[in-house]
Amino acid sequence: MTLMAVARELNIYGIQTAEIHLAAGLPLTWIRKQREEFRSYLLHTPQVQYRFNGKEYNIHFVGCSLYPQEYPAIVSRLGDFKGTNLLADIGNGTMNILYITNKKAMESRCWTEKLGVNQCMISARNAIMDSFGVKIEDATIEQVLRFRTADIGKPYLDCISAVAKQYVADIFATLRRYEYNPDLMRLYVVGGGGCLIRNFGVYDENRVTILDDICATAKGYEYLAHASLRRKEQS
Repeated sequence: MTLMAVARELNIYGIQTAEIHLAAGLPLTWIRKQREEFRSYLLHTPQVQYRFNGKEYNIHFVGCSLYPQEYPAIVSRLGDFKGTNLLADIGNGTMNILYITNKKAMESRCWTEKLGVNQCMISARNAIMDSFGVKIEDATIEQVLRFRTADIGKPYLDCISAVAKQYVADIFATLRRYEYNPDLMRLYVVGGGGCLIRNFGVYDENRVTILDDICATAKGYEYLAHASLRRKEQS
């Protein structure tokens, strides 16, 4: 998948031979123990020649920067962070939680919960089967989660919406378990789960910021890697 992503990026610029510096991430709870092992995995074959979508690519991997998954998504917005803030990165499989105090990530206050969007998808699929005895396509469930509607009967729509509301309630209950208090801190949400919170959650919009850019984390990796490489060139 890394090779596919590199080829797609290079294809935009009409490039087929390049030196590549990868910028990627791991959950904060994993990165201290797995950073070097993952870096070795990504760089284990420095020179790669392959074909993708009918084009030949010749790539030399020259380096790899690894960052905690949550933090880069908001690095360009750190100027807005004052006092205590909580960052929730809700992906497909997990929710990563990180406290940021006075613009600094608190590595001792980070957790990973298996509460990603896929859990909501599974619950909605099972609820439809249990309530109506029919199988529903994941694409239909996804449409309801993203847009709060789909071309289906009201009972089915209500069933999926009820599951989504409970999922979002579980998200906030989990955050409270980790001492989230909306009166004392601001919450920033990144990842696909932000859409569900916006559509089905009950929260104070003045205290909760949902970052819609699904590429925010990738852009953060790029920003941090560029900054690091520039410092090395100047030193």
